[in-house]
Amino acid sequence: MSYAGLNKKVFDKMPKQEVELSKMEVELANVKDLPKKLKSVLDWQKKLDKSLPALEKLQSDVKEQKGMLDLMAKEAESLLSEVEKKSKDLGIDPTTLDGFKQLQIEVSNSRSEYLK
Repeated sequence: MSYAGLNKKVFDKMPKQEVELSKMEVELANVKDLPKKLKSVLDWQKKLDKSLPALEKLQSDVKEQKGMLDLMAKEAESLLSEVEKKSKDLGIDPTTLDGFKQLQIEVSNSRSEYLK
């Protein structure tokens, strides 16, 4: 085989190696991203580790507060009903009593906005 033939044979193989090297560089570039991505995942896990307990506590507080508001609204409705009945027996318009109308409004607001 001549020198020219040998060179041709060598050069015919080189582009394949360059492609393989390029492919390896791409694969290695992806490997370099692993620690960065790991750090990102761990950072977000750490943030959630702080946030989730606070959220769970807040959800628990909201549930308890809604329960208390519901209880207060039921007691207020009972009181309003009793005051309305007694005031009508006496011939008095219950809406003229101090706080009656406002309590009705706030119980209604509680039911429509907080206790849905």
